[in-house]
Amino acid sequence: MSEALSISPKKPQNDAFDYEELRKAGIAYLEKTGSATWTDYNVHDPGITMLELLCYAITDLSYRTNNTIPDLLATPEDARTNILKHFFSASKIFPNNAVTINDYRKLIIDIEGVKNAWLQKRSLGIFADISLKKLQFTQPQSFKWEPVDVLGYYDVLLEFDTNVDDDNKERIKSEVLELLMQNRNLCEDFLTINEISKQEFRLCTEIELKSDADPFDTLAELFFNIQLYLTPLIKFYWLNDLINMGYTSDAIFEGPLLIHGFIKEEELLASDLKREIHLSDIMQQMLNVPGVSNILDIIFNPTDQAKELDNKWIIPVRRGKQPIINILDSNVLIYKNGIPLRPDMNIIKNRFDKLMDNYISGNDLVRTEDIRFDEGTFIDTGNYYSIQNHFPKNYGISHWGLPEDATAERIAQAKQLQAYLYFFDQQLANSFSQLSNLGNLFSTDTQKNTYFANTVRSFKDASNIFLDNTTVDVNVQAAAEDKATYYKRRNLFLDHLLSRFSESFSDYVNVLYSGFTSNPKDVVSPSVINQEDIVQDKANFLKNYPEYSAKRFSAYNYTEQDQLWDSNNISGLEKRLQRLLGFENLNRRNLVNLNTNIQHGLNGSGNDEYWYRITDFKTGTILLEGSEKFPGEEEARFAMEDALSLIYSAQNLKTIDNGDGTFYYQVLNADKVIGTSTKLYSSMNEAALDLQQLVLLVTKNRAEEGMFLIEHMLLLPPQVKTINTPSTEVSELIPDDEAGFMPICVDDGCKDCEDKDPYSFRISIVLPAYTPRFLNIAFRQYAERTIRMEAPAHTFVKICWVSNEQLITFENAYKEWLDVKSGKTEDTTNTKLIEFINILTALKSIYPVARLEDCSSSEERTLFMLNQNALGTLKT
Repeated sequence: MSEALSISPKKPQNDAFDYEELRKAGIAYLEKTGSATWTDYNVHDPGITMLELLCYAITDLSYRTNNTIPDLLATPEDARTNILKHFFSASKIFPNNAVTINDYRKLIIDIEGVKNAWLQKRSLGIFADISLKKLQFTQPQSFKWEPVDVLGYYDVLLEFDTNVDDDNKERIKSEVLELLMQNRNLCEDFLTINEISKQEFRLCTEIELKSDADPFDTLAELFFNIQLYLTPLIKFYWLNDLINMGYTSDAIFEGPLLIHGFIKEEELLASDLKREIHLSDIMQQMLNVPGVSNILDIIFNPTDQAKELDNKWIIPVRRGKQPIINILDSNVLIYKNGIPLRPDMNIIKNRFDKLMDNYISGNDLVRTEDIRFDEGTFIDTGNYYSIQNHFPKNYGISHWGLPEDATAERIAQAKQLQAYLYFFDQQLANSFSQLSNLGNLFSTDTQKNTYFANTVRSFKDASNIFLDNTTVDVNVQAAAEDKATYYKRRNLFLDHLLSRFSESFSDYVNVLYSGFTSNPKDVVSPSVINQEDIVQDKANFLKNYPEYSAKRFSAYNYTEQDQLWDSNNISGLEKRLQRLLGFENLNRRNLVNLNTNIQHGLNGSGNDEYWYRITDFKTGTILLEGSEKFPGEEEARFAMEDALSLIYSAQNLKTIDNGDGTFYYQVLNADKVIGTSTKLYSSMNEAALDLQQLVLLVTKNRAEEGMFLIEHMLLLPPQVKTINTPSTEVSELIPDDEAGFMPICVDDGCKDCEDKDPYSFRISIVLPAYTPRFLNIAFRQYAERTIRMEAPAHTFVKICWVSNEQLITFENAYKEWLDVKSGKTEDTTNTKLIEFINILTALKSIYPVARLEDCSSSEERTLFMLNQNALGTLKT
């Protein structure tokens, strides 16, 4: 039976829903502001008619606003997909990448065929020769040495399901390794993956059973309880199971997101490998079986233990072993009604196996679910129907229009009234449109408005009152919101969304405003700080926030051989940092487009001379060479920096006609030529094209922000190398002198350099020092502060700001080492590793150059701070 609809006689609680109250308030306002010229407020007055229709429209807006939030956010099609644009579901926002040992255990247990898994910490032992100041695998012969334990490694132990054969065990091990590499944390790695060894125990006991107890079922359950105590099985739960148990959503989804449901943290902790067994706990498990009434005698020992233990109440378990009970090797004597009975242990074992199989099989059916929220019902809250259509016929503006014999004056009056009412119409329509765009206000998608206009055309002959129908939509939107208002409001909405996750971009924005008078990202036309960039940086961060939050400590997968360069296979910390710093391209890639270097030669007198050369990094083409040669390298470098600055700003660049049909280009500083092309061109256009390419490469090179993160533990050399011969593979130890260790600093009193362990939890981050924003010391300090705040607390981060020349060498060596680390290429002599370590440890941070000036100079001096600039020579 359908529900009867009726109009409630009760007065609305809110005046916005009450037509009469709105009308009273409107008339009261008219009396207050217009009583000197308007005294007739009766219903026949046209002004009152307009007021009444406006009041009615306001009640409509109020009722639409009163819809539930799900209904207001709903869309006509694919409501769930669209609502997920505005909200991250529980399965997206709560889980995190594996961080703790238990997180990794959950991930591994989630693999089909794995019953349980454990991780054991392991350090790799090497030695520091204090006398020779170097590391080595073997114990040094010198009298002064110290052991070094490189930390961050794990061995993985697996317990397979009983139905997994040997072939499938190897497949599962490979699957576990792949999963661990996808979820590896910074400065951590996995050494071995092995099946856990068992340590068997036997139960020797005499017990009394209740008179109604079945001996075989009772003993099968007794052994089942003991085994679950020794190695509790991990059970997967449905989402509703945990909700009904009182778990909150954040607790349920804590840790990595699994496929086969959810695991209780307390059950996982209880299933950790035991180091000792308490006999009293075994007895308690036995007495928990309904059919057992008393324990007369008991011994619980390892099956290979010939002698009785010194303390039978505490039984030790060997490290890395899983305790299991051997039913067939146990000895049980039962008493029932005073009659002794020694049961057949094979029957008990069969019933025990059935109990275990039934217990395990329940896990196969469980799947991970997400918390669903109300998707709402779409209501077209933005649809607006002009109030002009509700005016009486005699007004001549509703759908009836004017009579055919209406005079020109009457037609003009009707149009004037329509135009007058249009401003009320448009204000109302904008309010309805704003309501319908509620979701867009809080969306991370690119939005071009925060006030949403909806041009009113739903009245008679609407096009006749607009001056230009083709531009009215643009003009109405512009009237609703200018650019300054948009940026202010859009930033406020994005800041609100960021604050929901305890994130903030305020320091980033403040640094940009305080440190730059021009837009540091705009390489085409630097002018003012680009508000659009700030909005986009915030939106980019929010759009993929679950990844930047959950994977903030994850490392890159060094086994993905095809995803090492020009790919986003980078650490989660790099992704998060680059978004927080406003980088546009997050991929690991070449940051260098130009090769800038200083050339050296001898002049006719045999004296040293230096000049600069700029080369296309990819093609090797010489694009510009210094016109003047200097006696010192530093002067040549200053000339190159001047040339790059002029090229970057596209100033003082000229193409020259030699007069013999050849052309070239040059760079001038004032009237002085400081650089020329080495190539002669056959046409002015050809020379201009290469000059344009030079400008593009310089601007791109200077704007190409990025970073490289290197985990030092991955640079630890292998101790064994494999030599392939025609008939076999031979493995042999690598001599210490050929291993390729990182250098150590063990000097007394040296507090600024590495200690004897340069590997454990050490990270190097390499950034280009020459991009516009990184040349600004304030922004560089902000970047360093952000890096150190966001890096895991237990890691030590070294930050290097390198020159173009250093970065070229670094990128080449880094790429080659990545291939070696992934197994894509071989390096049996550790040549690539040693080369990369030498380049990495030799990197020196570059600071903006500040020139010293003559005290007698009349020019205005440029101020600079020590420790934040590189001092140059005297400016002359």
